[in-house]
Amino acid sequence: MDTFTRLGAAWDATRVRGRLRAASVPPGRHRGRPAYHDGLSPREHEIAEPAAGGLTNRAIAETLHLSQRTVEHHVARAMQKTGVRSRRALLGEAQT
Repeated sequence: MDTFTRLGAAWDATRVRGRLRAASVPPGRHRGRPAYHDGLSPREHEIAEPAAGGLTNRAIAETLHLSQRTVEHHVARAMQKTGVRSRRALLGEAQT
């Protein structure tokens, strides 16, 4: 709809707005995942806490029914976002 407005297609933008309203779609609703930017996502929090507590990626993966690679990815992202260099240092950062 924003594209129609940018292109000067006012009639099309109005038509799309009307159809969205008829379908009960709230205005400004965005699809997709929320952006956490520099903050930890809920999943990163969930994985960072046991990682900081000393659990291995394998143990976390088994507990949360995830692959080890997924856990490894989330631990790495959590460390990158918080700027820490060790899993232990995640403890204080994951709780904030």
